[in-house]
Amino acid sequence: MFSVRKLVLAVTIGLMTILGIASAPANAAAAAIPFGQPQSGIATFYNDSGFGACGTSINAATQMLVAVSYQWFTAANPNADPLCSSVSVQVTYNGKTITVPVKDKCPSCDASHIDLSQAAFGQFASTDPATTPGVLNLTWQFVNGNGGGGSTPPPAGRTGQITGLAGKCIGAAGGVASNGTAVDLYACVGSATQQWTMATDGTIRNSGKCLDVAGAGTTSGSKVQLYDCNGTAAQQWLYTSGRDLVNPNANKCLGLTGNTSADLTKVRIWTCTGAANQKWNVPA
Repeated sequence: MFSVRKLVLAVTIGLMTILGIASAPANAAAAAIPFGQPQSGIATFYNDSGFGACGTSINAATQMLVAVSYQWFTAANPNADPLCSSVSVQVTYNGKTITVPVKDKCPSCDASHIDLSQAAFGQFASTDPATTPGVLNLTWQFVNGNGGGGSTPPPAGRTGQITGLAGKCIGAAGGVASNGTAVDLYACVGSATQQWTMATDGTIRNSGKCLDVAGAGTTSGSKVQLYDCNGTAAQQWLYTSGRDLVNPNANKCLGLTGNTSADLTKVRIWTCTGAANQKWNVPA
């Protein structure tokens, strides 16, 4: 698996000296999490998959997340570390800001060095090793919550069912609202995972997660899933007067695969056609 983390380990110290970036104190591991305190540092990216240090399954190639330096972890068991309890990193580069949850530990990173997932790094720059050095000089800070989850109250909005073909509801596939869960069509049964909030920040939320285009995809057929709310363009939706749900980042519409109303039909994004499988009724 390609990992810029591994490529830059040998040159990180020299690069930080050149850039004039100050490292956090050597005893950072003993310090409390410095919420809201901007850090100047560098970001690399990685695309490993498996289980992150926080004990959850991750895929850094497609999921929005961050690994922070081992120096910030204080618990003997990283799964139980305070960093793994609804803590995120707010990252700012070249005027753009995203918020990504802490899901992993970077064993080779200095305290001011963060390792973004490939999907998150791609929000700022190319991840093609042939065209980019894979290192960004930026600012970041720890924040509470997963971009609106955790201890941060979610934004207000209208809550109810979203219905499509045959008056059926869309919801978390299998009734399980976890990161990466697909969204599908099913008879309306009144379950919590068929309840959606059309939030005032442009997100559509379900069970504490956001409706998300996987990997910030922009091509027709890109998977739509539930994922931690992270403030990225992949989670922004616009409901039009024509009853379309549009992801402006991709300029694509939410639609039912195969133009069918069969139970368990997955939703994805497609070029907007005005067809019935792209029409939705949302909470009033």
